[in-house]
Amino acid sequence: MFAIERIKIIKNYLTQNEKVEVSKLSDMLNVSEVTIRKDLEKLEEEGFLKRIHGGAVITPHIFAASPMEPDLLSHETFFTIEEHLHEIALVAVDMIEDNDSIMLTNGPINLEISKNLGTKNNLTVLTNDLLIALELSRFPHIKAISLGGDIDFHSKATFGRLTLANMSHFYVNKIFIEVDGFNEHVGFSVSNIDKATLIQEAILNANSKIILCPSDCFNKTAFFKVGSLKIAERIITNFNLDEAYKKLICNNNIELFTSINLMEGSE
Repeated sequence: MFAIERIKIIKNYLTQNEKVEVSKLSDMLNVSEVTIRKDLEKLEEEGFLKRIHGGAVITPHIFAASPMEPDLLSHETFFTIEEHLHEIALVAVDMIEDNDSIMLTNGPINLEISKNLGTKNNLTVLTNDLLIALELSRFPHIKAISLGGDIDFHSKATFGRLTLANMSHFYVNKIFIEVDGFNEHVGFSVSNIDKATLIQEAILNANSKIILCPSDCFNKTAFFKVGSLKIAERIITNFNLDEAYKKLICNNNIELFTSINLMEGSE
């Protein structure tokens, strides 16, 4: 996610909530707390907010002057970041059936999925995300398997040789892959080379490949390529995806799921 997108999300969140913690923004946006602090410093210089210990509060005159500013509170631009991801997660949860074996790669959407699996029975869930594994440990009827490996401080996920070696021992019938960008020429991409490498290995050990990509990540390119559009069998995104991308996906015989409808690839 680019800095300008993070800034817009932070502004929207503060406009609606008046106060936010650095750790919350870090988890929401899947970036380091150092990056968030730099974003908050920039917004403080602009006079939009005031930094406090562990977070920030919106500048009172900003909140009073523009509580209904269209650019900040547009329904299409921003619900809250949690709702933006939650709607994708719920569509994914509907695809998961009792007795499935699935993999959830690390990321906030898959974490949201894990929080909504309590009604599923006899699931086996493989993940490299420690927060997801911890969330699933609340459900006695779900078997959670952590891949292990080197723990990344910022993402709270495991990567590296041990993670890849462990991945080779498993096969899942569904994998939910969270990506940071899609460009027609580059394909799917993520911001971390270790994440890209893990995804490329994991899709070799999965039957159905399901891509999770928010609509605002289309026509965006993160730094590390994961694969072309063809690696996906299904794509889940938000309802407001541009029509040109809907057509591109369907013309490639890939099922497209959104929060309000389903378009199937042509035969």
